[in-house]
Amino acid sequence: MSLLELLVPSICPACDRPRRPGELLLCPTCARELRPLRGLGLAVTAVAYEGVGRSLLRRFKFEGRSDALAVLLEPLAERVRPLGADCIVAVPRHRTRVRELGSDPVWTLARALARKTGLELCPRVLKRTRPTVPQAGLSIAERQRNVRQSFRGRRQLRGRRVLLVDDVTTTGATLREAAIELRRAAKPESVIPVALAGTPPRTIERPALETGPRSAL
Repeated sequence: MSLLELLVPSICPACDRPRRPGELLLCPTCARELRPLRGLGLAVTAVAYEGVGRSLLRRFKFEGRSDALAVLLEPLAERVRPLGADCIVAVPRHRTRVRELGSDPVWTLARALARKTGLELCPRVLKRTRPTVPQAGLSIAERQRNVRQSFRGRRQLRGRRVLLVDDVTTTGATLREAAIELRRAAKPESVIPVALAGTPPRTIERPALETGPRSAL
């Protein structure tokens, strides 16, 4: 039995279907339904935030499922390795939100991605200056107002090539606002916005967003 089998449940992290030792984490049905998404707007992404991708991300965020994160982390690492970054900065959550959840999933994601890719994880670069309401259900304009000037830079990263990492992006408002403050305060050479999952616009047809065999996971 592998070490992974000892650390994670022997069930599919998306649908809880039983798995036998040695099988892939994601069951064949969920693997077929997991939709790759290579990017959304200016952000680099790994999977579409719908169906299996949504289930995996929510289980990681709200249930602490490390097996769900392991499934999502692999395609994200493959996407960011060729980008030439040398460090990772997590989009920070406000302390009240961290208390509500009992954890900071984006920090956990950034730390796991750093370990997976060998990139340096840079803490305390950005601070969330005020709590914001959840972006879900807000219009594009409301999302932009909600996060405007909600970040403050805390240290410099001159000359560094930074991956700015969040969990989900829909309109890109949060990543955009964080990137603006990161560039202003930290003075990096470049900033690459990255999200584990993206919410694809309904007007974009599914085939245009798919890349590679969905069974690769």
